[in-house]
Amino acid sequence: MPGRGRGRGRRRRRVMSFLQPCLLVLLHRSQTHGYNLLGGLDEFGFNSERLDPSMVYRALREMEDAGLVNSEWNEESLGPQRREYHITDLGESHLAGWVEDLRRTRGEIDALIRAYEHINPDEDRDEKE
Repeated sequence: MPGRGRGRGRRRRRVMSFLQPCLLVLLHRSQTHGYNLLGGLDEFGFNSERLDPSMVYRALREMEDAGLVNSEWNEESLGPQRREYHITDLGESHLAGWVEDLRRTRGEIDALIRAYEHINPDEDRDEKE
């Protein structure tokens, strides 16, 4: 099928671009290691059983290179040592910008849907009364 491979590349980029703010939200809540982050992504619609863990660790490395997260080895672990991640001040600022952009985009999408459906606020009020 022509173009099929290109579609996968675009989807992977979309997943990566959505994955980063989701990881930042999880790290905003609490510092943790990658395995816990994988499980926490279910909340955002990712299927942790089908999600390639290498994508998560790649995203974490990219965010660390960009200064959005820091990591260190947790030497208090009972089992093998694990790298623990936490969000930086720059990461907090980046996340706040993402959330603001998503709010603005949601407003634009809602306006488009209302225009498409020809919703008139007065008609909605009349139907509820």
